[in-house]
Amino acid sequence: MKRKIKILFKMPMIIVFIIILLFFTPFAIYSPGENRNRGVVTALGIDRVEDEYEISLLTFIPTANQSYQEKSSVISGKGSSVAEAIYNAQIAMGRSVGLAHAKTTVVNEKLLEEDVAASIDYLSRVASLPENTVFVCTNKTAKEMLENSQDLVNDLGLKLEQVIGYNANNLYVTDTSLEAFYKGYFSPTKSSLIGYLTIEDEENKSNENSEISSPQNSGSDQNQGTQSSGGSGATNGNPSHIVNQGQAVLLKSGKKVAVLNIDQLNGINILNPKSVNQIITVDGIEKNGQTISLQYKIKTKKTLVSSKFENGYPIYIAQLVLGVELVEVDGVEDSLKVNTEFSEVTKEIAEKIELQIKRQFTDSINILRECNTDVLGIARQFFFHNRKEFMKFLDGIGGEEAVDKFIDYVTFKLNMVVQPD
Repeated sequence: MKRKIKILFKMPMIIVFIIILLFFTPFAIYSPGENRNRGVVTALGIDRVEDEYEISLLTFIPTANQSYQEKSSVISGKGSSVAEAIYNAQIAMGRSVGLAHAKTTVVNEKLLEEDVAASIDYLSRVASLPENTVFVCTNKTAKEMLENSQDLVNDLGLKLEQVIGYNANNLYVTDTSLEAFYKGYFSPTKSSLIGYLTIEDEENKSNENSEISSPQNSGSDQNQGTQSSGGSGATNGNPSHIVNQGQAVLLKSGKKVAVLNIDQLNGINILNPKSVNQIITVDGIEKNGQTISLQYKIKTKKTLVSSKFENGYPIYIAQLVLGVELVEVDGVEDSLKVNTEFSEVTKEIAEKIELQIKRQFTDSINILRECNTDVLGIARQFFFHNRKEFMKFLDGIGGEEAVDKFIDYVTFKLNMVVQPD
């Protein structure tokens, strides 16, 4: 035994380890959990109520249960500034706020009537809101969006970021994170694109007198925090739900200038090689004496873009190779009839697909021109590849201040090859 003790004393690192273990183990066992002092925020909402800001926090509450289901609560606070509002929300929560886990940031559409960057500056600069948070807006209040998101978890097992995530991966493709917003905001054209989710009320005509539970707000002082949890997402007596229609908001200098529908968004994304799975409908196809409609899905896409100046004017050329797959046939007896006969991409079908894609693209370009925006990075493309000619042309239309109008003078040429995937 003495020999073992002597060997132990010859190894001071082991002694130090034992001392540390004896000192810190009781403290770690009996100290209160971090969740008692800090609230974990998974989503953040920003609203403007009259002359005040309202910050709503979707907060994860660690609770022991047998269903393995997370429980959360929407806690909000008001103030004359974002800093004051989030401070009052912390008072209502009884904990300091940690935004490092906030995966979604929602703003009300009315907040986009002014420079939205001014509203989120404090959160991103001081409160450490992560730049990879998904940045979206909604047609109603951001608080309602967070309240309705709880029903997604309870009813469908979906989280708010998953509803937005489908568009981020398959429809939007254009990054709608806070970081992407800032990149566009501080770019020469000051143009950004963010996601758009709507909240729609469900009409309940069958039982007008039925009681509909709604989240209750506590606290009457306008500068104090309010809390609501659970609930059915009721709005003005009508149950509501989140709807994702694949829309996006076009921003200029942080302000909303247009809301793009799914076709216009597809037109913008046609030049993006990562953007696939869009459905193209081809009408007026004659088969065996019947007029039918065919729905094709873009399965693969290859793009090659180039820029040049001809006679002093900018030309943007895009070569597209689209691999399409027939997914549905309308106008025949069978509800779905996909076979070799219909799957063949004839010259007529290829021309109709090409025409529809060009219409979507032209519609999108017209909107960008009307709003003096460039979320496609057209000006950046010419600047990097034709810098001397680009700067000369820019000087002719008003100098660097007119860079956001450069897209007005660009001639676009789309060449397509449509083939079965």
